Amino acid sequence: MKLRILLISRRIVAAMVVFLLLAAMMQVSDSYARFRWEKEIFLPGLEGKTVIIDPGHGGADPGAVSGRYRESDLNMEIAMVLKRQLEDNGVKVKLTRDYDEGLVPEKKMTYFEQWTNLRERKKFAAEEKGHLLLSIHTNSHRDPRVSGAIVFYADEISAGLAAEIQDKLNTLGLKKREAEKKNFLVIKDNPMPAVLIETGFITNEHDRETIISSKGSVARLIYEALDNYYQEK
Repeated sequence: MKLRILLISRRIVAAMVVFLLLAAMMQVSDSYARFRWEKEIFLPGLEGKTVIIDPGHGGADPGAVSGRYRESDLNMEIAMVLKRQLEDNGVKVKLTRDYDEGLVPEKKMTYFEQWTNLRERKKFAAEEKGHLLLSIHTNSHRDPRVSGAIVFYADEISAGLAAEIQDKLNTLGLKKREAEKKNFLVIKDNPMPAVLIETGFITNEHDRETIISSKGSVARLIYEALDNYYQEK
């Protein structure tokens, strides 16, 4: 009986040793994968990179609304065109939502639920090992005369990317603006460059009509900015 107990104990110890070794190997593997990813983020060349596109809002959250137009829909349409352009040029693309599926609310959210949803979008970008995070939005203002695309960034590693996109979007024919530094939750404290792109004001008739009629141009300008950003590295 004692021999049997001893044999079982040895097997348990051996199993635990194997488990600990496998866990250690997985940890080393994960650490190396993260090291490679963080190094690749800043290597030159856009081709082969993974771009995370976050079409803002969605589901029960329409974002800004002007007449029959909803921000969430415009964000998604621009994101889909940009996705195709990037993939046609050898870039991998992951979306935080696919129309009303994915990281979208199913009901009106409290402030805390909104905060949690934004954190989930950031978490998705890191888990997918994205090299860039682009959060696509459409702006609004109580004054319908306010116009222009604005690109926001939260840290210096994202400043150059924001400036490239801003310069391109300033050629759309809307009011010219400069990239702005803001600590929006979805773009701050990310390992990769991250920007929030307000493509124009849904509450401004000229901006709105330009965005609706020129989604391909908006997406192309963002793509060209990304390409320039990585060529200059």
